[in-house]
Amino acid sequence: MLMPTLLIVTFLLLFYALFTAQNAIVHYKSAVAAERAAFNWSHAESEFATGAYEDGRYDGLYWRLTDDALLQGLFGWTADESADSLTFPGATDPGDRLTLRKLHPAVEAMAVNWRGSIRYERGGLQREIAVSAEDPGELSPLALLRGSSVASSESSAPVTEPAEWMRTFDLVRYYTGKVKREGGGAETYIGKAGSILGRKADAQSQ
Repeated sequence: MLMPTLLIVTFLLLFYALFTAQNAIVHYKSAVAAERAAFNWSHAESEFATGAYEDGRYDGLYWRLTDDALLQGLFGWTADESADSLTFPGATDPGDRLTLRKLHPAVEAMAVNWRGSIRYERGGLQREIAVSAEDPGELSPLALLRGSSVASSESSAPVTEPAEWMRTFDLVRYYTGKVKREGGGAETYIGKAGSILGRKADAQSQ
């Protein structure tokens, strides 16, 4: 009776070790994907693993007014936050939307048999890349003990761009002063300023 019990315990420990290793791999890869996507956020053409990019290839100056939506609240524009996510496997072509193009390399870096999503989340000036991933590989003995045998992970990394933060701060400070001087016509002034910047952003994307 002792030997069968030891054998069962040994196999359970083996399965648990495999699951722990599997879970660590999922967490590591999702964390790396989030951190690299956040690190490369300032440049859509950068190489995902190193951040290097070709000289002369840059993101447009006004893309943050439209795709990024960092400044849309200042000019009364609504932001389509629901579009800034990609699922895997089988992520579709991101098209011309720059935020999705920036997320796409992170999707390609995930294992082909994993399921999950990579999202660009924003709230005010706080922005981050969030990755949800799971390996659907089944370890049935663990499912009996844990209720689930799926290794999963939730990782996130903040998008930090010191130079862009300074430009944004200066822009907000500039328009805040203008609006105060306009007095009662502040809303009209903001609308005109937003219209001008919107035309520049549209011209740049063409």
